[in-house]
Amino acid sequence: MEVNYLRGEIKMENLCIFEVADRYFVENISEFKEVLSDKVDALKNVDWIHNKGTVKTCQPDETGRKKRCKVGLEYRSKIELSISDVDIIWNEFSVFFEKTNTANIERISNNESMGRYVFVAKNYTGDEVECAIYLPGEWNIPQIYISGFVSGRYRNVDYVE
Repeated sequence: MEVNYLRGEIKMENLCIFEVADRYFVENISEFKEVLSDKVDALKNVDWIHNKGTVKTCQPDETGRKKRCKVGLEYRSKIELSISDVDIIWNEFSVFFEKTNTANIERISNNESMGRYVFVAKNYTGDEVECAIYLPGEWNIPQIYISGFVSGRYRNVDYVE
């Protein structure tokens, strides 16, 4: 299987390859951050801290090949948001990730009474995108972060024989 993932064209069937999936999630998270910067007034000219994440190598399988995964991919900003901002972000999160391969979307409401909001989009392979918002409060430092996890996959060279 040969894949040209550098042409700007990502096909869903190629997401089983680590490099393709990695680029797909980096682009999705970055694009979602830009959508929020356009839709939420408080995020229009905010400085975001970006972490490119790290690639982790899994144990070799029975063929000696090692899967790769990516952790720690994130955008973060210490900004004070409002409840109405949270509602906008939830709506944008739902709409945006419904169109991706992480369309299993959930709002975790356990800590909302404490001003902590968490939205999760994941898929059956274990990939996940999370958006967490902390409103100002006694136990919270106001902030928003968008993070991603790319589950274990083989590299493109592992498919070429």
